[in-house]
Amino acid sequence: MTRVAQTDSRKALCIAFGAVLCLTNSSCGKVAESGPQLPSAPLAPAVQVPEKASISGKITLQGVEAAKLTKTVDVGGNPFCTGHGEIIDSTWKVAENGALADVVVTVSGSKRASNMPATAPLVDQTRCEFVPHTLAVQPGQDVRFHNSDLTFHNIRVAKHQLGTRTGGENLANLAQASHGDENILNFSVPGIYRLECDVHRWMKAWIVVHEGIHSAVTAADGSYSINRALADGTYTVQAWHPQFAAPLTQTVTVAGGTAKADFIFDHALAFQP
Repeated sequence: MTRVAQTDSRKALCIAFGAVLCLTNSSCGKVAESGPQLPSAPLAPAVQVPEKASISGKITLQGVEAAKLTKTVDVGGNPFCTGHGEIIDSTWKVAENGALADVVVTVSGSKRASNMPATAPLVDQTRCEFVPHTLAVQPGQDVRFHNSDLTFHNIRVAKHQLGTRTGGENLANLAQASHGDENILNFSVPGIYRLECDVHRWMKAWIVVHEGIHSAVTAADGSYSINRALADGTYTVQAWHPQFAAPLTQTVTVAGGTAKADFIFDHALAFQP
């Protein structure tokens, strides 16, 4: 397996940065009462959208063996992170049969739903990884950010620039120096948001804010299901993965409330190392 190397200077920077976080964070183990806020935008009216499966399918990756994309992270001797065994780089999650996880599938023309779960979705920092790696929400949803580790973390939130690997604008930086620290951010502006931990540089995750409720993220077997009802008709469906400059798009006809939409990504078109 190939290892993602860290330099000694980066290790020193991580230690120094973590010390600053520990000194500046006074909300140890508690939900922050105030803190950074993301840019806001007016929200479209929300309507009742029944919870019913509509569009489903499977996403695969062709043109490369899955084993060649599997990399073990070099945690740089971090005493906490080394205690959990090997950490696999989250850039690619591909099964032997090409099934591709962490692809976000969205339906154009989607409406915001008023019938939403009472609990906000969670992005946890656990075992020196973001879990989940990819999350899809609708505008106006809160997202909880939690530190379950006994080590310091931070979460830098950037508005990702589509078409680039790491381009975009930094919007917020949440210090979570202690086990149990938690912050809540409201995402009202549609787009792609990239999460990074400056202390542990291999830690990355994504939040996609779609225009409405009709979105889903592929599982380990490449499957997805958009579990909100759609009226019969023709829709544009997109599949996006962070290692490609542009999403895949196809036109889908919903009949009897359901439709299938499979996508195949070509590794030759992905960002290259």
